Amino acid sequence: MATVLLATDGSDRALAALQRGVEILGREHTFLLLTSVPPSFIPSATVGPMDSHPLVLDPAVEEEVARAQHDEAVADLSSVASTIGIEGEALVEVGEPGPTICSVAERRGVDVIIIGSHGHGWLQRVLIGSVSKHVLHHAPCPVLVIRDQDRP
Repeated sequence: MATVLLATDGSDRALAALQRGVEILGREHTFLLLTSVPPSFIPSATVGPMDSHPLVLDPAVEEEVARAQHDEAVADLSSVASTIGIEGEALVEVGEPGPTICSVAERRGVDVIIIGSHGHGWLQRVLIGSVSKHVLHHAPCPVLVIRDQDRP
């Protein structure tokens, strides 16, 4: 049985792309649902004038925030699986989405990755890059990119 990695950012567009990908490949696979959670933004840098002291938070608070983000992401993935109508293992990783998707695919021996493409304009691709482009060029397996149906 093939292992399929469904990579999502949790958006409605990503959900539609995953649904379409599952329709194309069929439901008789082992599914891994992945979302990438960026590191928590906790203002441990200087707040206020340049000469003010940095805001230092308790590491336990930072860990609690990270755990809450992780739990929320797992719940979101469970909802995605239910909406798509599949059973799958929820994976939540911290890091940049493109490299994280490729790393998980490598570690888990994934046979194919399904990912959506939002169809951002050229300027946005130049400035922030494209997750789907990164995955296409660096994945250890075939990649099925589902184009955003709302874009011409």
